[in-house]
Amino acid sequence: MLTTNNDQWAGKLKALRLHGLSKDAWKRYSQEGFTPYDILYPGYKYNMMDIQAALGIHQLKRAEENLKIREKYFRIYNQAFSNIREIETLIEEKDIRHARHLYTILLRLERLKCERNQFAVALQAENIGIGIHFLALHLSSYYRKRFGFKRGDFPNAEYISDRTISLPLSPKLTEEDINDVIKAVRKVTRHYKR
Repeated sequence: MLTTNNDQWAGKLKALRLHGLSKDAWKRYSQEGFTPYDILYPGYKYNMMDIQAALGIHQLKRAEENLKIREKYFRIYNQAFSNIREIETLIEEKDIRHARHLYTILLRLERLKCERNQFAVALQAENIGIGIHFLALHLSSYYRKRFGFKRGDFPNAEYISDRTISLPLSPKLTEEDINDVIKAVRKVTRHYKR
């Protein structure tokens, strides 16, 4: 789901979501009479089904409530990790409203005796579900094969990719769950600390 208050973006996105067509079926066959469509852009098949729209409307009603919970957990994580020199947390920018859809930490590998994947496996061994958001795109198979990209082509993307781990962040979690994550991160960090 995407929302915007920019009419120009909305118009383009509406076209992109349905094959780049200038008019969807409702508009082509409306009471104004049939008018042919034009293909404005190379587009996608991203129009949602009615059931998806119904779920989205239901979720949208809870968005603010869920965001408050995520913000609370975000603050708890930030406070808990603020003195751990082996990891870096997100930088908060003023006047930016963050969706809080992910909570990532950046490993300072120069202070650890492991690589990101070892750290991630150790967290999983502590029963913490983690994610890697996101891998450097140019190192994926498609982009390496299609464009010949290789390690070293985009060092900033690689630096972040090689060090980032996403920790659990959901309104369905409890504070006890968040504290379990914190304990595990601290334990794994102590284990791999140089």
